[in-house]
Amino acid sequence: MEGLLCCVGRRPLRSSDVESEAQELVRSLQLEPLLPEGGFFRRTHYSDMKTQAPWGASRASNAILYLMLCDNVSKIHRLKMDETWHFYHGSPIVIVELDASVAGQVRRTRLGPVIEGLCPQYTVSAGTWFGAYPEGGLSLVGCTCGPAFEFEHFELGRRSLLLDAFPDASDDITRLCAGDEGS
Repeated sequence: MEGLLCCVGRRPLRSSDVESEAQELVRSLQLEPLLPEGGFFRRTHYSDMKTQAPWGASRASNAILYLMLCDNVSKIHRLKMDETWHFYHGSPIVIVELDASVAGQVRRTRLGPVIEGLCPQYTVSAGTWFGAYPEGGLSLVGCTCGPAFEFEHFELGRRSLLLDAFPDASDDITRLCAGDEGS
C-alpha cells in the first residue's frame, strides 16, 4: 500500500501519512482495538448517575472516542439505547440506518465538518439497525449513549436476515456485515 493516496478531509495524504497519523492518534488518545467492530476506541465517560431503563437499573450515560481507518467499518448492529455520534477529525463518515418501521427504509447520513456543510452530530434511535464507514483515510468520532452502553444491549446484525428485510440496501449490508456471525 506504500504510495497509495488517501483523502482525509480535503487534503490528499499518502497511506504512510494516514498510518502515521492513526498511530499518533491511537497513542496520544490511548485508544485500544474495538472488537468485534474494528477500529480503535477509549471510553471517556461512564456516568456515576443511575437511571431506570426499560431493562432495569443502568448508568445514565457513557461516551467513547472511536477512530476508524479506511479499511474499518462499524458493523451493522442495533442497541437498546439511543446513540449520538459526534464528528471530530478526518474524513466524513456515512451512517447507514435500516428502518424496519418504515417499510425497509434505508437512510444514509454524512457526518463531518460543519464548515463543509456536513452534519457534525447525529443520533441513531434505539432499536435501529445501523453501521458506519469512513469515506477516506481515517475518521475520529465520538459516540454517546444514554442510558449507558453495555455489551449485553448490543446485537450484531446477521447478513442473510438483513438482506431479506432490506433488499434496497444490499450493497451497504454486504459492506457492513461480514456474514451471519450475529446473534
